[in-house]
Amino acid sequence: MLILKCIKKIKSPRFITTLITALCLMMAGNVCASSADIANKAYLEVTPERCIALHKGQKCYLEVTFKWRHSQVSDYCLVNTTINKIIKCWQQQAQGQFSFDFQSKLSNDFALRKQKSAIDLASTQIPVAWVYKSAKRQKSTWRIF
Repeated sequence: MLILKCIKKIKSPRFITTLITALCLMMAGNVCASSADIANKAYLEVTPERCIALHKGQKCYLEVTFKWRHSQVSDYCLVNTTINKIIKCWQQQAQGQFSFDFQSKLSNDFALRKQKSAIDLASTQIPVAWVYKSAKRQKSTWRIF
């Protein structure tokens, strides 16, 4: 808004044309950089998002499905980064899906990596939650006798 007020005060049409051209070129440069950044991004999601155990410290059991995609066809692996274990690899793919039975007492982190690489392209987490904080019954604070 401030720029438009300043432009109205300037009477030279040549200066206004130059200014508008410069602004358009700056905006076009930003759009090109943004689309290039988006093209190299990877996507990884897990469903369901949370594993719930009955009591704290118990294992939770859940069948989860991972879905991923990347803009470039290559060899990719799904890795459990919490225990540094490869779960599944795909050869010459740009997207994939994998289901497995998740069992853990703790939250686990997962990542999509290029095969034979330690760089995470995308990551997600399966948090473990509990219905009850402790499996032990709490002592009553009052007595009859």
